[in-house]
Amino acid sequence: MYSLVQGRLNYSRLKVLTYIPRNLFHYSNRLNLQSPLEAYNSKVEEGRLNDDPYQRKIITNLSKLHDKLADYVPPKVETPTISDLKPKIGLRKIIGSFFSNSSNNNSSSLPPEHNMKGIYLYGDVGCGKTMLMDLFYVTIPEHLTKKRLHFHQFMQHLHKRSHLLKLEHNHEELDVIPLLAAEIAQESTILCFDEFQVTDVADAMLLRRLMMLLLSPDYGVILFATSNRAPDDLYINGIQRVSFIPCIQQIKRQTRVIYLNSPTDYRKLPRPISSVYCFPKPGVKYLSKVHQANCKKHIQQWYEYFNNENDNKDVHTDFTLLVWGRKLNVPKSSFPYVAQYTFEELCGCPMAAGDYLTLANSFQSFIISDIPYLSIDVRDKVRRFIIFLDAVYDVHGRLAVTCAAPFKDLFVEPENLMKDNFLLYKKQQDMGKEETFQDDELVVKHGFDKSIAKKASMFANDEEKFAFARALSRLSQMSTTDWVDNVRSI
Repeated sequence: MYSLVQGRLNYSRLKVLTYIPRNLFHYSNRLNLQSPLEAYNSKVEEGRLNDDPYQRKIITNLSKLHDKLADYVPPKVETPTISDLKPKIGLRKIIGSFFSNSSNNNSSSLPPEHNMKGIYLYGDVGCGKTMLMDLFYVTIPEHLTKKRLHFHQFMQHLHKRSHLLKLEHNHEELDVIPLLAAEIAQESTILCFDEFQVTDVADAMLLRRLMMLLLSPDYGVILFATSNRAPDDLYINGIQRVSFIPCIQQIKRQTRVIYLNSPTDYRKLPRPISSVYCFPKPGVKYLSKVHQANCKKHIQQWYEYFNNENDNKDVHTDFTLLVWGRKLNVPKSSFPYVAQYTFEELCGCPMAAGDYLTLANSFQSFIISDIPYLSIDVRDKVRRFIIFLDAVYDVHGRLAVTCAAPFKDLFVEPENLMKDNFLLYKKQQDMGKEETFQDDELVVKHGFDKSIAKKASMFANDEEKFAFARALSRLSQMSTTDWVDNVRSI
C-alpha cells in the first residue's frame, strides 16, 4: 500500500513526488554549482533548450536572486505551543474576521518587510514558466532547504494536515495556521509552487494568514511561484475577495513580479507524434470488431512498453492504494510502473483530487480505455478527467488511451450524441450565423485556438474554461515522443 503524508506535514517525503525534467535532473549536481544564467547557457549550447530572448531576460533576475541566496541564513523558527493556538475568541469570530471589511484589509496590517524577495512568474500557457522554475530549483545553493510542488497538491496537504491537527488535539477551534507555517518554514526555506491559483474561499481563508507569516522576516521563507494570472487577478470575483487583498499585497511586496511575454508556445512546436492515442479511422465505428481488435492490441502493446523496466513483469488486479485512510482500488496494474483503468472506472465515480494526486505520484504511466464522446451532460466526468490529467502532467506521467475520436473532436453537443456514447448522428447544417469565438478571452488573452474556446464554452466559469483548454493543450504535448521518452525516474 502507498500512503500520502500522515501525521506531520512531512515535506521531505514529498520530495520524491516532484518532477524535475530528465534533461535537468541528471545534471543537478553540476547545476548546483552554477547560476541559473550559466545553467541556461549550458543547456542552449547542448541543444537542450532554445535560446529565447524573452526567457533570457528573466534568467538574469533569477541569477540575481541566486547570488543573494549564497549568503542567506534563514531565521530559526520555533514551534508554537498548543496552548498558544487555542483561540481566545470563538471560531465564528475568527471566520468573521476574514470576511470583515475593516481597516485590517489595508497595507498597514502587513508584517515588517523581508529584504529577501522571491519570484512570481506569470504568463500564458506553454511559454516556459515551469522550465525556468525547474532550472532555478536545481541551482539553489545546497545549504538551503527547498521544495518544489504543484500548488494544487500543496493545498490538498494543507487542508489535510489542518484537519489532522484538530483531531489530534481534540479541538475544532484550534488556530492551526501558525503551526502549519512553522512546520513549512522548518522544512523548506525556498518554496517553489507551479501553477499558483486561488479558486475557492476555503483556500483563500487559509492562504491569507499563511502567506502573511511565511513571507515575513520571522519565518524567512522565499517564494518562487509560476501562474497564468497576475497577482492582482488571483481569486478574481471570489467571495469577499476584498479580504484576500492583503495576501496579494504581501506576495507583490515579497516577490519580484515578472511577466513572461514570450510569443512562442513551446507546446505547439512541431514534434514527432507517437501512437499513444488510439481512435477509429474515418468511416470505422469504435465498437466494430475490427477497431475493438485494434484497441486490444494497442492496450497490450503499451502496457508491455510501460512495464518494460519491471524485472518480474507482475500484473495485479484490484491493487490497493491508501489515500488518507481510505482504500483506492486500481483495477489492473504493475506497481509502480503502469496502472490501467476504463474511463468509467476513472471518472464515472466520485473520486476526489487527492485520489488522482495519489495515482499520479504512485505510477509512472497510465492506460485509459474506452473514452467516449463527451458533452455538457457529463460535465462532472469531464472535470474529473481534467483533474486527473493535471496531476499526471505535473509529475510528467505518461498516458496511452483508446477513445471514440481524437481529443480535439471528442467534445460534442448533446444532441449530436447517440445513445451508446461512441457514435454521433450526422451533423445537421448549422442555421444562421455561427459564433466564431475570435474575441473570446481564451483566444485573445491566452492564445488558444478558436475551436478550443468553442468547446470550452460548455463550462460556466472562467477557471473551468481555462482548465479545459489547458487540458487539450497538454494532451497534445503528452502525445509526443519527446514526452513519452522522458519518463520520470522512480
